[in-house]
Amino acid sequence: MGSTQTDANITLEKALRRANLLAAATEVSQNISHITDIDELLPKTVDIICDAYDFYYAGVFLVDGEGEFAVLRAGRGEPGRIMMENNHKLAVGGNSMIGAATALNEARISLDVDTEKVWYPNPVLPETRSEMALPLGVGSKVIGAVTVQSTEEAAFSDEDISSLQAMANQLAIAIENANQRRMLVDAHNELIRTKTYEAIATATSDAIHWIGNKSEPIRSSVKRIQDDLQTLLCAIADALVDAPQGIKANPVVDLLMRETENVHQNNPDMADMLERIKRFSPKRLARHLSISSVQEDLQIIDEAAVLIQQIKEELIGPAREQAPRPAMVSDVFQDAISGLQLPAEIKIETDMQNDLPLVMADPLQLNRVFVNLLKNAYEAMEEQSSPLIKVRTRLDNTGHNVVIEVEDNGVGIEDSRQDKIWISFHTTKGLKGHAGLGLSACRLIMEQVNGEITVESELGTGSTFTVKLPAYTGKEVREKGESGEGRILIIDDQDGWCQFAVETLETHGYTVDMCDDSYEAEDYGVYNLILFDDILMNAESGDVLERVRVSGAINKALGMTSNPRVERTKDRKLLGVFDLLPKPYTQADLLNNVKSTVELFTALSIS
Repeated sequence: MGSTQTDANITLEKALRRANLLAAATEVSQNISHITDIDELLPKTVDIICDAYDFYYAGVFLVDGEGEFAVLRAGRGEPGRIMMENNHKLAVGGNSMIGAATALNEARISLDVDTEKVWYPNPVLPETRSEMALPLGVGSKVIGAVTVQSTEEAAFSDEDISSLQAMANQLAIAIENANQRRMLVDAHNELIRTKTYEAIATATSDAIHWIGNKSEPIRSSVKRIQDDLQTLLCAIADALVDAPQGIKANPVVDLLMRETENVHQNNPDMADMLERIKRFSPKRLARHLSISSVQEDLQIIDEAAVLIQQIKEELIGPAREQAPRPAMVSDVFQDAISGLQLPAEIKIETDMQNDLPLVMADPLQLNRVFVNLLKNAYEAMEEQSSPLIKVRTRLDNTGHNVVIEVEDNGVGIEDSRQDKIWISFHTTKGLKGHAGLGLSACRLIMEQVNGEITVESELGTGSTFTVKLPAYTGKEVREKGESGEGRILIIDDQDGWCQFAVETLETHGYTVDMCDDSYEAEDYGVYNLILFDDILMNAESGDVLERVRVSGAINKALGMTSNPRVERTKDRKLLGVFDLLPKPYTQADLLNNVKSTVELFTALSIS
């Protein structure tokens, strides 16, 4: 009976140990399977093995690139740290259990290290009494080995060996996956570096060509102006040679004579030129010494200077610190369309949803993006008999991003150039005065607000540029602002922002009237505040405000704009407008601006 009970206890103990080993192996596999960084994977593995199996020490060796040595890549505790610092490695096939395991792709077990011939005594692990080395193999390829060591003799049972080898196989796969991932990341980084260098080289080359193309007409224009002015001055001086002495005594004529002497000295051919001019007919003379030709050359220089200024703004403007705030995409885009004033033959179809969430962006910079996209679309359709731009706004499938699409039916962009359009100074429009900075600026602006811009294009069919901006649901949207009272006239188009303003103000105590389709009202004087949008679709706001000024109510006018500019604000204030503010897109901002302005007007009228 006693013997049977003992056998039963041993059987139960083995069963419990086997269950614990399986649980430990499962834990090891689960913990290492999700780790993709090998520098994190290996130290974590040795800790899990020692904790799960209660071993004295564990270490992981990986075979080097030449296949000569197994190098310790992770070790448990202080012994592992010391060996790692000393670059501990063992020869593959050498006089060690790791060497044998990596050479033969076989597990090596020593139940008593004192009697093991193929064993490397390690001074930093003096308490080791039994050791097992398990190869890490992927197919027939050995990539390393795991060593596990115990302070007890004969510490490893058949169940230990089976469980640990299964774990080692799982570890080998995890290591190989981590290596493959690292190789993929390295290859990707190298590709990015290569493309970056190519982009820099391309941008530099394009910049040099662009600068050369723009400087050439400046230099040639300056040369023509110099020649024409010298010839003209010398011809005038020559004509004054026989003039009365009183005229020659004039200081201006005297200065002219002296200056032309210098011209003759520096240009020996000038005398022959003057003789030929004397024989010209009046018509030919006017054409040869035309002041208008000088003015044309000056115009060329002026246009080049404007382009250079635009380059500075397009390069520096997007890099300026942005002032992001909640913004209404449809309103900013509609203002971009109105402000750009495209030719009448360009048809624009818009499908803008007014109930979209706000986005967090700088409306001024967002306007820059939309203007650039509209200009690109217009210029891509110069040879199109029926040019059409389609603008759509919507939520993406996730419901977390506002999407804006600008589609044209222009020439399209060939596949090989679609990646290059985002590079500064790269342009598909040839030498038409374009710097090739619009799309690169768009991309920079989008990156600064965690948005993105992409393109789909087919040569000969057209292009669709897509802007994606994260929807904004912050506290500013939920704040309601203060209620007030008074009668307000709104001068604006019947658009999304106008609807938002009317609903907000009426809900919070104000009486609101809208102007008619011609942006006029019968009596401006009855209102406590005239709220106007400075960018209108079908009129110039300055002309509309002139009627308000004539009525005597201009001092009650408060302007709002999605595209605030200093010169525009100055012009409106000179007209008598109270102020021109950045357009608010939340109820709190709108209500607070209106309430404070109405209260100020009321206080001024009482005083």
